[in-house]
Amino acid sequence: MLEIKPPALTPAEWREVKQTLSGIADCGCAGQSRAAAPRGRIGKAIDALIGPSTAAAPLPPRLDAVRRFTCDSARMGRVAQEHLPALAAQGFSRAQIDAIALLGA
Repeated sequence: MLEIKPPALTPAEWREVKQTLSGIADCGCAGQSRAAAPRGRIGKAIDALIGPSTAAAPLPPRLDAVRRFTCDSARMGRVAQEHLPALAAQGFSRAQIDAIALLGA
C-alpha cells in the first residue's frame, strides 16, 4: 500500500478523480479488459482456436497516462514520479495525482 496522506480536495476535484478512475477500472495493467484476461488452459485453448471473446478498446491518451501511472505506482509501492509531468500537463493538480495514486494503486 502506498504511504500517502489523503489529500484535501474540493468536491469537484474528487468527482474528477472518481470519473478518471472509473474510466480505467476495467483496463488492467496489461491494457486488457478483465473480460479479455487469460482464463485457464481451456479458456486459452478456446481463445487460440476462435480468438478472444472481447477486445479491450484503446484508452484515450489522458486515461492511458493515468493507467500507466497507477499500474507503475502499484507495482513499485510508491508514487511513480516519472509520470507526474504528463499528468500535470493534462491538468491534474498534485493533490489529485496523490488521490489517484492512493485510490488507484
